[in-house]
Amino acid sequence: MKHLKQGILCLLLICVYSIVSAQKITLPKEPDHKRPKLFVDIPDRVPVAASVFLPLLNLKSGQPASISLSDKFTFDGTVVSVASKYNGAIKSIVLKSTNRAGANLSISQTTNPDGSLSYQGRIVSFQHGDCFELKTENGQYILVKRNFEDMVND
Repeated sequence: MKHLKQGILCLLLICVYSIVSAQKITLPKEPDHKRPKLFVDIPDRVPVAASVFLPLLNLKSGQPASISLSDKFTFDGTVVSVASKYNGAIKSIVLKSTNRAGANLSISQTTNPDGSLSYQGRIVSFQHGDCFELKTENGQYILVKRNFEDMVND
């Protein structure tokens, strides 16, 4: 009986060791700070009129689109996704760029309880190191340039 207890204990230790040694430690991936910049020719802050988004949200998937975000920044692309939720209270559209390789523009329109409209959006390319985020400051919409690593987790 004495040898049986020792044998079971040894077998138990071998099982625990094999389970513990099978676990691997994975470190988080370091961001690539050497990604090329896509929006070098665009200022860091671009004021945008909310009216430019209205015609965009009425497009259908597959249609070409061109949105003039400022006098120096036009985003041309093809509609790849359109969504409408909660009886049209939330509308979203995604454009794949034809003039800025790899970039996607996503815009969402929300109808607030008081009937006003608000917008959220981003321009992101997973191959490049810069992107834009649509923010509201003092009632004005502004595209703010950000680093890819600050906005997207790989």
